[in-house]
Amino acid sequence: MKQENLAVEIDGQEVVVEAGTPLLQYLQENRPADLTGENPVAIASINGRRVSLHEPVSAGDRIRLIRLGDRQCQTTIQRTVLFLLAVAAEDVFPDHRVCVEFSYGGGTYCELDREESLTAEEISRLEERMRELVAEDRPLTPQTFGLRALLKIYRRQHDERSYRTARYLRRDALTFYRMENSPRLYFGRQLPSTGYVRTFKLVQDGPGFVLLTNIKGQIGQLAAHQPQPKFLETLREYTHWTEEIGLQDTGCLNEFIVNGRTDDLTQISEARHSQFFVDAARRVAALPPDGRLVLLAGPSSSGKTTSAKRIMVHLRVLGFQPFALSLDNYFVDREQTPRDEDGDYDYESLGALRIDKFNEDLQGLMEGREVHLPRYDFVTGTSSLASEPTRLQRGQPLIVEGIHALNPALTPVVPRRKKLQIYVSALSHLNIDRYSYIKTTHSRLFRRIVRDAQFRGYTASQTLARWPKVRQGEEKHIFPHQNNADLFFNSWLIYELPVLKLWAEPRLAAVGSDDPNYGLARTLIDLLSLLLPMDAGAVPPTSLLREFIGGSGFQY
Repeated sequence: MKQENLAVEIDGQEVVVEAGTPLLQYLQENRPADLTGENPVAIASINGRRVSLHEPVSAGDRIRLIRLGDRQCQTTIQRTVLFLLAVAAEDVFPDHRVCVEFSYGGGTYCELDREESLTAEEISRLEERMRELVAEDRPLTPQTFGLRALLKIYRRQHDERSYRTARYLRRDALTFYRMENSPRLYFGRQLPSTGYVRTFKLVQDGPGFVLLTNIKGQIGQLAAHQPQPKFLETLREYTHWTEEIGLQDTGCLNEFIVNGRTDDLTQISEARHSQFFVDAARRVAALPPDGRLVLLAGPSSSGKTTSAKRIMVHLRVLGFQPFALSLDNYFVDREQTPRDEDGDYDYESLGALRIDKFNEDLQGLMEGREVHLPRYDFVTGTSSLASEPTRLQRGQPLIVEGIHALNPALTPVVPRRKKLQIYVSALSHLNIDRYSYIKTTHSRLFRRIVRDAQFRGYTASQTLARWPKVRQGEEKHIFPHQNNADLFFNSWLIYELPVLKLWAEPRLAAVGSDDPNYGLARTLIDLLSLLLPMDAGAVPPTSLLREFIGGSGFQY
């Protein structure tokens, strides 16, 4: 039977393609040069959603070809390198499995499921096997499975984690990728073949290693490894805790919900948070009485504000009367605010704050002098001094929360012995299976989408559009100083995504296919589809999650 020819648009040019033709096949037959060289076409965007080149085209499709060196290809590169790792690990360690744990140190932290640490020689052998797979240029092809067939495969492979994850999916068919000559299945968009991978390295760190890939948008430039021992210890400790309580992946979390154990979820998670706040308050109390300064920083949507308020509550339990000093009141007048590379006001720059005035007031407060604190008017963009002075008593804790709080340049007048520095972030450790996980950045983005909709009137599209600049500010102003922290607080709650799902999913679904943020919106919806929903009724009013969904017992 004669095949129908369809008109589609590729990079703004209309072409005719036979119905059902995979994009890869079309390029091989008509534009083979696009698939060769150092920067070949690697994936595509069809009607705003990123897809593999195996995607068949349909009439009227708007297709944009994405090359390996494009920033939009980075997630696919990382996913393919993880696929390489999974297959290589099964060859090198047939009696053990490599577990991909979390983002860390410029890459992805991984361990072997055994008590002994990996040796440098073992890590070298694993990397060598990965490079052999790249040299073999094995095709990575999609294959669709019915859910029942997929569950049988996982049972046969004794892959309990993948079985649990798939068991609660509400789809009758799923697409996975196979690497030629390997039984391993991998969920998520892949490059056309292993030979597309250009740059990666395994670096020993702790008992495991960090998998590094290229810098986003620079396929030949390896990302730098950034060892952070205290940070790694916090991440690993939380991972071990989730394993001990049986909540190490999405499948386990769904089982708790299905079995009606949502109260257990909230109580366990909230008790862990409370334990941190109690310990933090005791650390503040141990500071010298001639100065107790608490500096609390973290990236967007990490829950800094609620964390500060809960520490203050526990300080009151210890008999203290903490005072919160807001950095927002120390903004320079709007016309003096530095501008970013796009010419917009850069409110996240340290230069946007009156550092001299802040330190003058800080020193005065800690010495027990009267200080007239500034008040910034966000409508007029100007500040004025309060008519009534503020004075702190000797030993009264002073809490400062903000993105620059851990930057030494913010508080040079205060000796280090008088400071307790706390880094707060939602460090999500929820694995999907052994080789994929929900990223910390995605967890914080869900929080921000919900909060922006609840309290700021922003659509999901508006929040997604702002997110890249938010991330740039974090990379520039927050992450470089996180190692200065005395305490790391993981503000993530193991149960929060099933709760946030109820608010985030419909708002993400409202992002249309013609919206430039459509692709990211669909990615986030796909992540939420892995989880069953959970009613928010069990979330206590003191929970950090209430900062985002509403109903908090605190005033913001």
